[in-house]
Amino acid sequence: MPPFLARHNLSPACGIAANIPAMTGMKALPILILALAARSNGVAAAQAQPEPGTIVVDQNCSIQPDSAPAVLGDHAEAFRDSVVCHLESVLASHHVEERISGNDRSGNDRDRSLVKILEQEFILQNVTADPAVFVVRQDVPENWSVDSDPQPTTMDGSTAIFRVHAEPGQIVRLHVGLRNAVPLADAGQ
Repeated sequence: MPPFLARHNLSPACGIAANIPAMTGMKALPILILALAARSNGVAAAQAQPEPGTIVVDQNCSIQPDSAPAVLGDHAEAFRDSVVCHLESVLASHHVEERISGNDRSGNDRDRSLVKILEQEFILQNVTADPAVFVVRQDVPENWSVDSDPQPTTMDGSTAIFRVHAEPGQIVRLHVGLRNAVPLADAGQ
């Protein structure tokens, strides 16, 4: 393999191997640009493929098309399969929280908030013959925060992303909670 191809991790099969050694100087520049673009497009395409054993679900337990092909089967769109993912303990509650604020030890300065909690438990089953990673995507509305243990692995904009590992046939549970606190107008009275 010519040193140029080896240095840039280009395969002779990329179609430019025969032309590069014969070209020098400015004549080689357009070929070099095309070769590097083809290589980076191939890397991007490889990164866009789902990892084997990845099962992507949204907050409604819909299995997403960017899941591993073994899980998708012949589905091209998002679909539901209650064996793979279903929700339990879907709850909504609210309460008033109060805390003493300021340096006044008399307790007269109090901040009150109306707190709303939304929570649900994902029941996830790895139906494949290999270990899998469930990627659970939970939308987080504006002015809400994630109140879960464990916390999300990452945030992608306003979407919390949880990663849960499961062995073949294993059923795992993931609790996801959302919290919204709104200050009450009559706080301190």
